[in-house]
Amino acid sequence: MSENMKKNIKDLWIAFRPLSLSLSVSSTTLGILFASKKVPLNPLNVVLVTLAGMAVLSCANLINDFYEGSFKYHRPNEKTYRFLSYDRTLFDMLVFFTSLACLLFTGLIGLYLMFTVNMNLFWIGLVGMFGSYAYTGEPFVYKRKGLGALFSLILVGCLMVLGSYMVFVTEFSLMPVLLAFPASLMIPLMMMSNEIRDYERDKDLGINTATVIFGLKFGYITYIAILVLAYSLLLILIILGLLPLQSLIVFTTLPLALKAYKTVANEYTGIRVTNMLHIAFNALMILSLMV
Repeated sequence: MSENMKKNIKDLWIAFRPLSLSLSVSSTTLGILFASKKVPLNPLNVVLVTLAGMAVLSCANLINDFYEGSFKYHRPNEKTYRFLSYDRTLFDMLVFFTSLACLLFTGLIGLYLMFTVNMNLFWIGLVGMFGSYAYTGEPFVYKRKGLGALFSLILVGCLMVLGSYMVFVTEFSLMPVLLAFPASLMIPLMMMSNEIRDYERDKDLGINTATVIFGLKFGYITYIAILVLAYSLLLILIILGLLPLQSLIVFTTLPLALKAYKTVANEYTGIRVTNMLHIAFNALMILSLMV
């Protein structure tokens, strides 16, 4: 294998951001678990739902890298070509077409599930696929309209939980979305940690995230508000008996939440700690539901 090919594989792996795929795995797993309380699960569909969630989020990651030019700075001496109104290297084009392949893969799974299980999945899948591309894909780019955190909650949180649930329980219900909402809030928390860390860079590049539009103080306030809401809502749902008592185990992540807030602006540890919080919060939530 040539050195250039090795570099392409390595950089493409980075562009996929494999650790971020825990966001989709958590959401699909929660939807599947809530469905399992009502009906038996088809193992094949469990696998397909999980893969579709990972693929659609991978599309968003790759599209983001293509349009924000993350990799052109790592390849300053490579020849560029005019592509979609930008000067891009062959690797940049590989990132773009890989993102479309991920979207196609998601669509094929969606079509299979739609025709074999539930036709109502069409609208959920269509909105999810469009949202994946439009996160940073032109001409939409809702991330630059200050909507990144909000849309991540709606699409990767609520919609993915609902879609995963409805693969197995065909009738529409917002209950799984409500029950998963504390865990889903960890998704916009991740987005806000990105916005806070990248505030200066985004401001210089004209990337109008909500934190750039409303200021760094707004970013911090939103971050702490999401944390407070997540733990408060979790407690309310447990008190109301909508979540099992064993879900109290999630509160053991509070020290990690405090650390995440204290380090959120740190270039090297901020996002890593917030991601650890997301994984721990969701893992314990999933474990409590399985028990």
